[in-house]
Amino acid sequence: MTVNRAQFTSLLEPILAGISNDQSLRRRPAIGERFFQKSAVSKKSSETYYNRTGLGAFNVKAEGAAVSYTDPIGGNEVKFTHIRRANGYTITQEMLDHDQFREIEKLERDLQIAAMDDLEVARHLILNSGFSTTDNAAYGFKATGFDSLALFSTSHTRLDSGTAQANKPSTDVNLGITALYNALIQFNSWVDHRGRPIISFPELLIIHPNDEMTARELLRSTLKPGTTNNEINAANGALDILVSPYLTDTNAWFVKGQLVNGMSTIWHWDTQAGTRTGQEDDWDKEVVKRKAVHGMSLGHLDWYDWYGTSGTT
Repeated sequence: MTVNRAQFTSLLEPILAGISNDQSLRRRPAIGERFFQKSAVSKKSSETYYNRTGLGAFNVKAEGAAVSYTDPIGGNEVKFTHIRRANGYTITQEMLDHDQFREIEKLERDLQIAAMDDLEVARHLILNSGFSTTDNAAYGFKATGFDSLALFSTSHTRLDSGTAQANKPSTDVNLGITALYNALIQFNSWVDHRGRPIISFPELLIIHPNDEMTARELLRSTLKPGTTNNEINAANGALDILVSPYLTDTNAWFVKGQLVNGMSTIWHWDTQAGTRTGQEDDWDKEVVKRKAVHGMSLGHLDWYDWYGTSGTT
């Protein structure tokens, strides 16, 4: 469609006392940027990553005997294929010339708002699709990591075939004090692909607006919520709270660590770190075209530093 005078006759005469549009509403700062450990500009159509283990265990070396040597274990590849997404608008020259309030000129800001919203939807796929192994090609989202599993799973495998690990509860549970305690404990229970303990630091509780009051009670009460035993609240101040209306499951909640393990969640900009805009004038039709384009791919490689549950219905 092309914006023309027939669509906006009210703007053609100086008779309006005021005009309201979506730009008048307050906007949240970007949320989803915080979910990614790595954000990189790619100059290729895709990017591929590989993992491996460290060396094996030490063994006794008897006097005069040879040293036992061990090898790393090769892992798997994960490939991200970039896509591009676009939006735009066209305006007749007559609409621009006769708009008494210069309202149509503000469409550029509307385009920026739409672009920011699209990026938030894309970034939140890490969480909203974090329990699925189905890719979302429309956003360049790769659902599985090195272990071919979703980001949140009870059976993350090790390359040494050791005991599988979990970063979600065996039975999904709504946000509550016991569930939160279990999540925090889990961060200190993980090991690497050789079974050696690692350090992971939980720092952020990500919730839907429906859970905001519950989260405040759990993390800002000095005494344990929901009891009459005067127990201290061990979770008091343990995490910051991030409320996101972009979460599609109102019962889901997530704990994010400091993302220090090397490669966890990853975002690629396709050729440019952001949304680029462009303009073209149709000389014959006297129509102005404006567009915005951004390209990306995203997903996770490792699952460490994340814990999540879809809650219960």
